[in-house]
Amino acid sequence: MAKHARNSARSAPVRTYLKAGVTAAGVGGAALAYAGALSLVPHDSTAPVSYDVLLASTGQDCTVAGADCVTGADGPAVAAATPSAAAALRPIIGPNGWLIGDGADAAADCTGRACNGQNGGLLGGNGGDGANGGSGGKAGLYFGNGGDGGAGKAGVNGGAGGAGGSAGLFGNGGKGGAGADITNSTADNPATTTVNEGDAVGGAGGAGGEGGTFGGQSGDGGKGGNATSVNGSAKGGSGGRGGLNHDASGVAGKGGDGGNATSGTGGSATGGAGGAGGESSVGGTGGEAGNGGSATAGGGSAATGGKGGNGGGAGGSGTGGSAGNGGKATSGSGKATGGAGGNGGDSTGFTGNGGDGGDGGDAVTTGTAKGGSAGSGGAGGTFGSDGADGKAGSPSASQSAKTSSDD
Repeated sequence: MAKHARNSARSAPVRTYLKAGVTAAGVGGAALAYAGALSLVPHDSTAPVSYDVLLASTGQDCTVAGADCVTGADGPAVAAATPSAAAALRPIIGPNGWLIGDGADAAADCTGRACNGQNGGLLGGNGGDGANGGSGGKAGLYFGNGGDGGAGKAGVNGGAGGAGGSAGLFGNGGKGGAGADITNSTADNPATTTVNEGDAVGGAGGAGGEGGTFGGQSGDGGKGGNATSVNGSAKGGSGGRGGLNHDASGVAGKGGDGGNATSGTGGSATGGAGGAGGESSVGGTGGEAGNGGSATAGGGSAATGGKGGNGGGAGGSGTGGSAGNGGKATSGSGKATGGAGGNGGDSTGFTGNGGDGGDGGDAVTTGTAKGGSAGSGGAGGTFGSDGADGKAGSPSASQSAKTSSDD
């Protein structure tokens, strides 16, 4: 199934789902079983209640996270049946189908748990996309793609992006949502000594979703949010971890890049760390890691580049993932330190190779500059090769700058 091509691709016709191994007889049996369960619900004998079982989509969609739904936004568990449930059933097959069907996307104006994408049908279907930092919905058991995590929103859960949903036995994991970009121009309050009201921290990126057990790609981690502070310190958000890969011939998800940080003369700037590459199962390839975010500070404020993420490990004869590079650091006259490169992913087994280490970030300033340290290559298998080490970052070439590689 194509991942979220919207409307037409997300809502496959019933015959497409039936070709996936679910017969009409099986669907009918499920419908009868559900109808029987509803008939056991006690009710007032003075107010007879009739129960309708929807055999196909009629356009009557269940509330995404309603308590009366057969399947709410948080999973395939069946809610307690009540007489009012009959009027709001999800269809068995089709859009929002509780047995086979794609889950609904979260609304753009959602709040709380309603920001999580709806799970796909019990047997198959794509998970819905999250919104405002909500997680993507999980795919159905046998087939379907996980929903994408929602992009982070300032003021909600630290601006963190939502995690991507997991795939079914066959399908792709959802992408992690990007962290929110945060800008703060507030002045520090001298009366508060333990906090600077002018600080800014970017939202963390969401983790990528797991790929299918027997086929499909893993989701990439979301990018960390950028941070900008006028009067305080700024720190970029961390990138999300790449999704786990179960396919022997697949590649684990890539880690998200760290967010960039920019500060004025009132505080330091620190780039966000790159997300780690996803782990891979026997025979698969570890995910590449995200790069560290850059840091730019004004005047004499210090700047430190974000650390590169570590490459994902690989089982068996697979190859470890490459590490991320450290972020660049730039300051006017303050200390600048490039971010360290990440370490390459290890490979276990006999013939697998380790992933390459990341390069350290460069540092530029008229003050003291220190290039980021190089990352180490990952260990190879018994008869495999270790990954190559990265290269250290370069200090500033300014003649007026003091340079350092180890202090």
